[in-house]
Order: sequence, then structure tokens, then C-alpha cells
Amino acid sequence: MRRLVTFAVILLASAYAAAALLVWAQQDRFVFPGSGWPARPIDAPGVRVLELQRSDGSPFRAAWYSPEAPRACLLFFVGNGEDLASGARHAVELAAHGVAVLVPEYPGYGRSPGTPSVVSLLTTAEAACAHAERSARDLGVPLVVGGSSLGTFCAVHLAAQGRAARLLLRAPPTTLAEVAGRQFWWLPVGRLLRHRFDNLGPAAAVRCPVLIVHGEADGLVPIEFGRRLAAAFPGPAEVIAVPGAGHNDLSLAPGEPGGARIGTFLRGP
Repeated sequence: MRRLVTFAVILLASAYAAAALLVWAQQDRFVFPGSGWPARPIDAPGVRVLELQRSDGSPFRAAWYSPEAPRACLLFFVGNGEDLASGARHAVELAAHGVAVLVPEYPGYGRSPGTPSVVSLLTTAEAACAHAERSARDLGVPLVVGGSSLGTFCAVHLAAQGRAARLLLRAPPTTLAEVAGRQFWWLPVGRLLRHRFDNLGPAAAVRCPVLIVHGEADGLVPIEFGRRLAAAFPGPAEVIAVPGAGHNDLSLAPGEPGGARIGTFLRGP
């Protein structure tokens, strides 16, 4: 009997170790599920596809859409499963609020070469921000920075550098480790995670107004994450809780719940 128990314990420990190793080895697929997909056609009339460069000279694409006489320029970062085809649709949707919109594509996504990581996404964000700043100056309007889910890490990073007049966040995590720890509660995520995306740390340096839009039924990044992040900003931070909305069906478009407030926030006074 004792040998049987010992064998069972060894078997369970081996299975646990194998599962942990598998999650560690496959975490890039969990964190960046849209990476490596074939590039999809851009099906968004009026959107221009720009070729930009990071500081090291490596290229990436961005979608640009501007209505007549925009009130602001919005630099927006998409979620981890979205390529430039998705970004172009976001650009059109958000531009309906009366703002020009620039949406970059992450390295390793679509036709933008490279490998996604904390460093490569943040350096892409900084390069895209430099272009958006020039566009905002040319238009004579303020620069607003925004992001969705994983993209909020890029947006908060830039806002902490003082580069945003206002900050819009859709379903933001506090840290990737906390989100992953909730999904893989049975694993030592703190030791396994390689991609240390963090919103809580840089939040302390953000001085601009912040608007957080979060679905009350979000099962991937629960709304308490958005509320905790809001409390971490030293300046004004407002949370719009959208009843019944989850993580992937939360819309920022005019006419949707919270749409009027989002529009006035983006356009500014």
C-alpha cells in the first residue's frame, strides 16, 4: 500500500511538473495569440497604412484615419489577438468620436517583422508616439493615448512619460502576472512568467486625466482590476462600468453604453 501511495505521489508530481513546463514553453502563445498569423487584408475604407520605424530601424505598420477637422489625435494600442486589420476597424470606430486615430501593429503580427515582448512592444509604442506627436502638432490638436487589454501597458507607459494629454483604457489589467495567476491559479506563475507587463508601477507617474471603460461581466480581466488600477493613478481617474459587457464585446463606439462620455473625453474641453 505504501508503495502504491508513493507511486501515485510521484505520478502526480511528474504530471504537475510536465504541465508547468508546457505552460512555460507555450506562454508566448497565451500572451501573444495573434503573433504569426498570416496578414489579413485591410477592410476599412479611408484608412491609410503607414510604414514606420522603431529606434533600431526595424519597420512596423500603422493604420491612420482622420475625419474632417479632428478635435484630438488618438494613439491607440489593440489587444493581444489583434493585427492591423483589427486595428484599422478600431481606427474607423474611434474616429467617429471626432478624433484622428493612429493604431500601430505589434512586432511579429501581420506584416510587421520581429518578435513580440515587453521591450519590443514598448519601443514600438515610443516610435508610434513620436509619429503621433508630429501628427497632433500638424493638426494643432492635443495627443490622447489609449489602449485595450494588453495594449493598455503601452498606453500607460507613454502616459507615465508625460506624452499624453488624456489617457483612455479599455479593460486594463493591473499586471500580466495577476491576470495569468488568476487563469493558472494552480501554477507558480510568478516564477514561470517571462513577459512582465505592468500597469501599476508606471501609474504613479501619470498626471493626465484617465478614463477606464470596463465590462462588468469581464471574465478574463475582471472589473476589479480596472478599479484597482484607477485607484493607483494620482490624478483624476474615472471608471465606466458597462453592465453585461465581457472582455471581447466591450465597444468604445458612439451610441454604445458609455459612448457619449468616451466621446467628450477624447475630444476634450
